[in-house]
Amino acid sequence: MKKITVREIMKFGPCGRYNIFTVFKLIKFGKTPLEILDLEISKSDKFWLLLRSDYISERNLHLLACDFAQEVAYLNPDPSVQAAIDAKRMWVDNKITDEELKKAARAAADAAWAARGVARAAARVAAARAADAVWAADDAWAAAYAAGAAYAAGAADAADVDIETKQIEMVKQIFIDMEEIK
Repeated sequence: MKKITVREIMKFGPCGRYNIFTVFKLIKFGKTPLEILDLEISKSDKFWLLLRSDYISERNLHLLACDFAQEVAYLNPDPSVQAAIDAKRMWVDNKITDEELKKAARAAADAAWAARGVARAAARVAAARAADAVWAADDAWAAAYAAGAAYAAGAADAADVDIETKQIEMVKQIFIDMEEIK
């Protein structure tokens, strides 16, 4: 598996706490994505680095964003939220047009807005933001971040698992699958 180098990471413009010396201390002369997933850094920093088309195909990034949104879709039970996630999956497979995807996205956004006054509205809006990341951007990192926010907003449910930990496992599986394909 290809190693990610300090030079690559610095090219992406990490936040101020990750200067060249800090990055070198963490990864020395390079680490594979699987090794990076095991580093003692925040999950959001792992997502920031690895959820990009430099390391994961665009198709898999889109599908991963759908998976992340799916994990918190229960926080907004309106059927249009699930329909938007399903539409994104169909769009990835070229089964619907950009316009059809936008229409599904608008319906889910309207449903999230309508839910703002009910119990757990913050969680529902956060879940809608996770779904929004699915259709509005090619950015699985944004979906991961939004899904984490949705989880935090709905954390009153004791049965919930740590969503970011589950997301890390999803990302890990993508890299394992990529290695097995080679």
